Amino acid sequence: MHLPVKILFAATVLVACNNQPVPTSQTPALPDPSAMLKHKYWVSKPFNDALFATNIIDTLSNLPCGELVFGQKDSLLMTACLSDAGRGTFKVTSSNSLEIVFEGFEGNPSKAQWDEKTGVLHIDPPGGPDTGWPTDFVAQDDIDVSNIDNVTINLGRKRLAGNYSILPKKGEVAMTALLELHTDGTQVGFGDFDTYEPWPSGIGGGFIQNPQRNLMYLVKKGKESDPTAVAWQVRGDTLRIWNTRNIGAEGDLPEYKIAGLKGTYIKAK
Repeated sequence: MHLPVKILFAATVLVACNNQPVPTSQTPALPDPSAMLKHKYWVSKPFNDALFATNIIDTLSNLPCGELVFGQKDSLLMTACLSDAGRGTFKVTSSNSLEIVFEGFEGNPSKAQWDEKTGVLHIDPPGGPDTGWPTDFVAQDDIDVSNIDNVTINLGRKRLAGNYSILPKKGEVAMTALLELHTDGTQVGFGDFDTYEPWPSGIGGGFIQNPQRNLMYLVKKGKESDPTAVAWQVRGDTLRIWNTRNIGAEGDLPEYKIAGLKGTYIKAK
């Protein structure tokens, strides 16, 4: 009489066990760094603040400048703005942090931390705090980074781009004339040149002294090796351009001296 009861009990236990939910593995969610890594170009904050100030200092090229250019997957470049550049690789450690290994510092990875509120990406320099490496960067979007030689120039173009009215020189008749500066480097109003190249930084573009001014090259296609150098200055909405002449010794970097005002231009609001 007891055997059927035991069989029924065993069957009931088996069914109950089969109905228990199967445990699922708890895989931690991967960090999503897309908000940070959507920015492909970063420039050191002190230099950025000086370039995008209302009044740009005439000694802008004297300021230390650094850039980060993020490439494919896990690679990047750090530049000294129109000067040296070095490669690095990175891995994502959280949604707003990276671990970066720069060339030459393979045993000393750098931590990069992004503050979404301020927009500042802070990097611990691999050589230590007193090595002169830039540490704080801010993103600048819409900068063409396809040619590393033009990246800083494209940043300068972004700052100067716009439509300007041309003020007549003293004694000239006022007329409606416009200067157009585009972010791709093309221009209308500077004369028979194809592109303009502001050099806000770098050591290879020559310099203007006594008084110091920022340097710009006006370039004609086919004559890229022989551009025309002018000086530029921004004060509020006023852009001034001066002609120059090269007083440097042959074989040295060009040293330019101002040779008269080329034009005064007022940026449209």
